[in-house]
Amino acid sequence: MTNVIVHIDEESRWEQLLSNLEYFVEIHGEDSSTEVVINGPAVRSFNGFDVHPEYGSRMRSLADKGVKFIICGNSLRNRQIPEDLLPDIITVVPQGVSYIVERQGEGYAYIKP
Repeated sequence: MTNVIVHIDEESRWEQLLSNLEYFVEIHGEDSSTEVVINGPAVRSFNGFDVHPEYGSRMRSLADKGVKFIICGNSLRNRQIPEDLLPDIITVVPQGVSYIVERQGEGYAYIKP
């Protein structure tokens, strides 16, 4: 089993992140536990609108294949983005960085495209 945490903190990195994930899931699929942690400026993608329509559909497709999307509650509060604007495939955690550290302690590999 391969455990992977993928980190995004820049809005401009969505295309690369999603492409990397799609390839990874295609190869490793059910043999992996894959989570994406969204924090910092990347959370602005959810400020008053859904993430770019193409990205949103790609995220949903990945979620359907078992990829979990996690977002930093601190980053949302700092940017005054209400949680109810988030797509239902995203889970809020108190602090994204702490979540990453916990997962790494559990043996997850860290990837930041």
